[in-house]
Amino acid sequence: MQIQHYLNLKRTVAVCFAGTLALIFALWSWSSFAAASLTASPHNPQQNDTVTLVGNGFSPSETVSVWITYPDYTVYAVAEVQTNDNGSFSYPYVPDFLGATFSPTGRYTYTAFGQTSGREVYASIDVAIGQGAAASQQVSFSADISQGHQGSRFVFRGSGYGPGEEVALWLRYPDNRVTDLGRTTAGSEGIIEYVLAMGGAPVGNYALTAYGLRSDRTGIAEFELLPGDRTHARSEATLNVGPDASAQHSHAAFSASGFQAGEVVTIWVTMPDGSTRWIGDIVANNNGSLYATLYLNERDPVGPRVYTAFGNRSGARATANYQLVPGSGWHTGLVHEQ
Repeated sequence: MQIQHYLNLKRTVAVCFAGTLALIFALWSWSSFAAASLTASPHNPQQNDTVTLVGNGFSPSETVSVWITYPDYTVYAVAEVQTNDNGSFSYPYVPDFLGATFSPTGRYTYTAFGQTSGREVYASIDVAIGQGAAASQQVSFSADISQGHQGSRFVFRGSGYGPGEEVALWLRYPDNRVTDLGRTTAGSEGIIEYVLAMGGAPVGNYALTAYGLRSDRTGIAEFELLPGDRTHARSEATLNVGPDASAQHSHAAFSASGFQAGEVVTIWVTMPDGSTRWIGDIVANNNGSLYATLYLNERDPVGPRVYTAFGNRSGARATANYQLVPGSGWHTGLVHEQ
C-alpha cells in the first residue's frame, strides 16, 4: 500500500514537473516568436510626402535596422531606431536617399529587423507622381530638338520671365524622379538659355521645368532621349560574362579575347533603363586577353543588362548579355585577375 502511494505521488510530481516545463516552454516560445508588425502610412503617398513607419512587437529597448527596397530592387539603409519599453517605434521621414528632389514612382518595400529578437517584418507603399505647377501661358519654353541620342546636347530657350529674374531648373527623368539643376538668370528682356548635355543617361521621355522665382511663372519643355553609340568599333572581340544570370550579392566572371597585347580595355554596362555606367579599365595580357570578377551588390538594379568591352587602341569591341535578379548582402568591386 505504501509502495502504491509512493508511486502515485511520484507520478503526480512528474506530471506537475512536465506541466511546468510545458508552461515555461510555451512562455519562452511566445516571447521569442511573438508576432511583430510594421506599417507605413500613407500607403499611397506622392513624391516627397513624409512617410511614417510604425513598428510593434519587438523587444523592449531593442535596436531595429530599417532598410528600403526601391522599385528597381536596389536596396538602401534608412535608419537604426530604438524601440520603447513596449517594443514599439515610430519613425517619420521623407523617402529620398539618392539626393533627388523627388524619388522615382513605383512600389517601395520597407524591412525592419530586430537585432536582438531576430524578428523581421515588411511594409510596402506605392509612390505616385507629385503634382507640380502647370506651364504658364505667359512663358514660351522649348528645346532646340525634341529627340536626341545619348551624348546629345539639348539647348533650351525661354521667354516671358522678369528682367534679371532668377529661374530655378529641375529635370524629370523617365522613372519620374526629379533632380535639381540649380538656377539661371534671365536677361534684360526676360529670356533664358540653358544647355543640357545628356551622356549615358536613361533613355525615355524627360521634362525640364524652368520656374521664375519672382514672377511665379513656369515653363516646361519635354524631350526624348534615344539610345546612342559613342564608340566606333573597328574590329570584333569576344566577351563572356558568367553565369548568364545571378542574384545581387554574387560575383560575375569576365573573360575576353581579341584585343591587342597590353592595351587598355574599358568595360561599361548598359543598365535595364538604358543608362550606361563605367565599370573599369583593364590592361590586356600578352595574348590580348583579360580576366576579371565583378561583385554585384544590393544597389545594382535587377533586370537584363549588357556589358561592353572596348579596346582603346585597337578599336575592338565585344558585348555580353547578363541577367541580374534580387538577392541579399553587402559588398562591391571589380577585381582584375592576373
